Amino acid sequence: MDSMDDGRSVAAQVGSDTANMRGRVRVSLKISLIVISLLTVFLTAAAVHLPWLFVSRDNVAVMAQQLNTEIVSGVNREVSSIFESATAAQAALHDALYDGAVELEDKRSRDRLFFSLLKANKHFSWVSFGKPNGDFYGAQRIDEVSLRIAESRWSPERQEAERVEDSYVNDGEQITYTNTKYRASDYYAPTRSWYRLAAAKPGQHIWTDIYVFDVSRKPGLNTAVTLQNRGGDLLGVISVAIELDRISHYLANLTSLRSGSAFIINQAGNLVAFPDAREVTQPSLVSSLPELKPLANSYHPMLQMAHAGIQQAGLSLESLGATKQLVTHDASGARYFLTLAPSERSGWVIGTIIPESAFMGPIEENYYRVILAVLGAVLLVSLMSIVVSRHLFIGPLQRLINETQKIARFDLDQVQRVSSPLIEIDALSASIEQMSRGLGSFRRYLSADLVKTLVDQGVVAELGGERRNMSVMFMDLEGFTATSERLGHRIVPLLGEYFGAMSKAIEGQRGTIDKFIGDAVMAFWGAPNYDEDHPTLVCRAALDCAAGMAALRVDWARRGLPELKLRIGLTTGRMVVGNIGSAERLNYTVIGDPVNLASRLEGMNKEFGSTILISHNTWELARYDIVTRRLDAVKVRGRETAIAVYELLAMREENGNVPAGFEWIALFEKGLDLYAEGRWHEAAQQFRLVIQMRGTDAPSEVFLARAEQRIAAEPKHPVLAVSRPEQGTGGDVG
Repeated sequence: MDSMDDGRSVAAQVGSDTANMRGRVRVSLKISLIVISLLTVFLTAAAVHLPWLFVSRDNVAVMAQQLNTEIVSGVNREVSSIFESATAAQAALHDALYDGAVELEDKRSRDRLFFSLLKANKHFSWVSFGKPNGDFYGAQRIDEVSLRIAESRWSPERQEAERVEDSYVNDGEQITYTNTKYRASDYYAPTRSWYRLAAAKPGQHIWTDIYVFDVSRKPGLNTAVTLQNRGGDLLGVISVAIELDRISHYLANLTSLRSGSAFIINQAGNLVAFPDAREVTQPSLVSSLPELKPLANSYHPMLQMAHAGIQQAGLSLESLGATKQLVTHDASGARYFLTLAPSERSGWVIGTIIPESAFMGPIEENYYRVILAVLGAVLLVSLMSIVVSRHLFIGPLQRLINETQKIARFDLDQVQRVSSPLIEIDALSASIEQMSRGLGSFRRYLSADLVKTLVDQGVVAELGGERRNMSVMFMDLEGFTATSERLGHRIVPLLGEYFGAMSKAIEGQRGTIDKFIGDAVMAFWGAPNYDEDHPTLVCRAALDCAAGMAALRVDWARRGLPELKLRIGLTTGRMVVGNIGSAERLNYTVIGDPVNLASRLEGMNKEFGSTILISHNTWELARYDIVTRRLDAVKVRGRETAIAVYELLAMREENGNVPAGFEWIALFEKGLDLYAEGRWHEAAQQFRLVIQMRGTDAPSEVFLARAEQRIAAEPKHPVLAVSRPEQGTGGDVG
């Protein structure tokens, strides 16, 4: 076969075959493999999904029932524990009073006993004792830290009690008295339900129905028992009160409920406890106190679902004898698992309701992971088949297209030689590789990142620019001219190391290197891609450059080379950026007053012995990210007043705090203020303190020398008039 035949295109071959085999339906191997792969994916997904879906839904129902049962058991244990602790505390108080270990009239020992019971039982609201004559003693928990002792003495003549209330604060370690209040009260213990029920059953622990407490306006209930002398005479009734929001608080802390909820209702269908205790009560139409809210009146979505489930099942709460597992649905068809169980305390029903999505979420997530894994395996097999079929023609040509696209994107380092058994494709690959090497050599004269960005954005290489808010950096090496004269041609590799380190630092903070001018470097931030963080990035890059230069100086000193000092100037402002130059030669650069100011700031480092100076604009925009000290002021063309100049010292920590070791900044800036006010002696003292703290500090030494010059120039004897001291220090900069 001659070379012309060897060079026939795939399209021509396909056309010839089509002409020779008219009437027959044919598809390429590539299309066949894709269709087979898609069918395999579909069948595999169906085979995995359908059994998984049915099994998962059954498993979820079982898991929900098990979880609900465990939660109900836990709530039952907690409720039983609360009530058992109440009866135990009541019994302990009974024994202490019966045996005479504590006398009711002994206020000190009585209050200590009441407080100890409240402190040991966080769910108690009241511990009290009522006497047949109407007298009452009690300790109340107001909130987490506030306690109250109440003592009432009933007067039959006036039909009211004289009530004394002592308030205390419990800080966890000790209980401290705060104040005492006196008032008249109509509280008569023998008329209270807890007193009457206990008095009717001497010696038995009784429980009241749920009612709303007068003081706290919260629902609760009491347990009570009579105290009798050895002759059987009634001495009074001991009572412990429990506010139901203590149980609601326990329900709110159930971590095993996921996105569901637990609740307690009585047989009348009224709420007893709920994670949101405010949901338990509602305003009463017949009383100033709130009343228990019926489950049917709740607007909480979980409680509405629970009520709907009970109604759909036709359950009677009064005849609920065993745990019931129900499934209900919301308007969208989503399933909810409802469990109702009679409480070990007669008359209460404990309920839990959990949406199916709380379980199906993780299961479906795992299901999709499996599907993705199956798809990945099928796609891998399909890709392997396609690669084999495309190895001779389609594959190499597509890879050559990819390599030329890399050249178009200026990703020259990524261009690779494409091997092929076909001579023409191999020769084309060699030509592309040679072109890539030629462009790679040319790229060293340009900023690769800049060119790539301009190419990606479709910017045409023609004269033009735009005004944009940007940041610019100028840097050079102090004493470089003398060093270059001394080293001669040996300065070139030294410059290479220096430029390499600075370029890495600048590009590492998304900066664009504009140009190298001798030992100077100019770079800018905010173009061609705009970056809102350019003030912070230019500061971070400057500090990285300073750190890189410090490392170079150590290496140069080890090699016996001169140690050069870096000077950097940074500024931020509106400037023109774009293609500047002539029609034959363009330079993508920035121009404007901020550029000139950055160059001027770089030169000012020499005056202060500093490394990095930044303008007020840069400081204003990056001040929450950087650590600086104010140095001086500088006149800018177009402005009547001088602008502040700052020395960049470090970056702030991630939380915005200034790192340790910069406490001296406040002393230095105080010295500047004193200097500006003409208080030379005080200013000099501040600068000496900074030098003492740091060991050496060039800016402090500069201003100390200035202050001492001012002091030396002061008149030795009093004069009739004293000139006003200079305001600001900008005049000293020149």
